[in-house]
Order: sequence, then structure tokens, then C-alpha cells
Amino acid sequence: MEIAPATRADVDQLIESLTGASAAQHHVRGRWQTQESGDGVYLLARRAGALVGQTMLLRQSKYAELRAAEDPAEINGLDAFVRNEGVGTALVRAAEALAGDWGRAWIGLGVGLENDGARRLYERLGYQLWSGARVVDRWTEQAADGSVVRSHADECDYLLKSL
Repeated sequence: MEIAPATRADVDQLIESLTGASAAQHHVRGRWQTQESGDGVYLLARRAGALVGQTMLLRQSKYAELRAAEDPAEINGLDAFVRNEGVGTALVRAAEALAGDWGRAWIGLGVGLENDGARRLYERLGYQLWSGARVVDRWTEQAADGSVVRSHADECDYLLKSL
């Protein structure tokens, strides 16, 4: 499996493959903009040339309470397109290595309260529940024109790992 930062060609191909899914296209564009700004890296996983997963690694947490405490790099939106084949694990390991290269002491992520499968993966990889309060993941689904389709405010547990 190969994991590498997204290229412009990758992003264009992803957006084209998501025709009719404007919210997903908007997420891809947002991740690309984050990478282009230097605030993170949009990692793509490929197996035999086929895209099998993605995640965004942010240089610092999007949650103010985490930035004020441990100030971790942050995995955001891990998505393995195939399950139980090591894609999620490989993406997390690649993100950890990159965060370590950045000199970060911690890496973290928010996990939904109902997302037991993801929580098991992260705990198996050494992530532990942050001692602070739960975080609220606020994000918007947007149409292709940028208009807000729906706003979300999802309570999450925050998990941390020392690097």
C-alpha cells in the first residue's frame, strides 16, 4: 500500500468521481486548500493504483481546548474505503510518522460517541481518552456553490497518543 500527500491531479480526479455529491466534493476541495495553505496534509492511500482511503492531518488541533493543553497534530476525517484490510491502520501510522517529522509531541483525533469500530482501531493503536471534556465537532455540508446545506454539531470523545 502506498500513502502519499494528494496532488492537484488526485483532487481533480476525486472531485470528478464525486459528481452529484456536492458535500463530498466540497470536503475534498477544503482538504486541498488546507494542504495548499500549509496547515495540514491530505493523505491518500492506494493499493495497486486504486484509491482505498484518505485522511487529513492537521498541524494543530481544530479544538481550542486541545491547542491550549497538549497542542497535538490532529487526524481529521479518516476514511478507509475498504474495511478490515489494514487501510485505516496504515493511514494512522503514516499520519503519526508525519506528525513526528513535524516535531509534534502528541497526535489526537475526535471520535464519535457511536463509532465503536473506529474507537477500537484507535485504542488498539495506542490512543487514549483525553482527560478533558468532550469536544464538539462543528462542520457544515456545503453545496457546490458554497451555500450551507446543513450544519452539524457532534459531541465526540478526544483521543490522544504521545509520539
